[in-house]
Amino acid sequence: MVVLLIGISKSAFAGALGVFAVPLLMFKFTAIEAITLMLPLLIIADAMSIKSFWKKWDMKLLASLIPGAIMGIVIANLLMDHINSGYLKTIIACICITFAFKNILFKQLHLNLIHNRIGAYFMSASSGITSTLVHAGGPPLIIYFTAIGLPRTKFVATAAAFFAVMNIIKLMGVLSLGLLTIETVLTAIAFFPLALVGNWLGIKINKSLDKKLFEKVMNYLLLILGLWLLIK
Repeated sequence: MVVLLIGISKSAFAGALGVFAVPLLMFKFTAIEAITLMLPLLIIADAMSIKSFWKKWDMKLLASLIPGAIMGIVIANLLMDHINSGYLKTIIACICITFAFKNILFKQLHLNLIHNRIGAYFMSASSGITSTLVHAGGPPLIIYFTAIGLPRTKFVATAAAFFAVMNIIKLMGVLSLGLLTIETVLTAIAFFPLALVGNWLGIKINKSLDKKLFEKVMNYLLLILGLWLLIK
């Protein structure tokens, strides 16, 4: 179920559903095991999404996002022992809900404040921080892509490439801490067929959505993500 969700999420909704994956895995595994297992599963899903959307990403935008993401991951690791993850989740939740309501009820309002290089750096750094600390890197990136009106295919393709780079960087940290075992890697590989099915379903779903419907779905997903993080 979780692997299918990850596959569909990556190739249909730019990873928006990934926030639900770790809590679902925790029904079967401990928190550390769930978090560690998630990383190879995400990397497998990243690889398939990149293959499916090869060179369809916005390279200029991606180049402006990666430095911020790296900085965000570094900051998160430095501040890991000093930040209350519960407060951070609440902040992310409120931002998601506010932005979703803004897009659903007040579509004519545009967030020009983040529609620039500084905005790209800030939002990608936020994604790096939230991804590292509370495994919720999707919302900041989705908010930014929605704000700049990125087309559906570029939206998903650029998100796939962005998270692929970020997850590889995070993998280096996990390896350095000795958390990733051969057993965990083999477990992730065993789920490869399900990830493949999820990727295929996600592509089908993505192609069935026109621009307006895709934007509407992403806005409602942001609202659901915000409520989920707030309740959790």
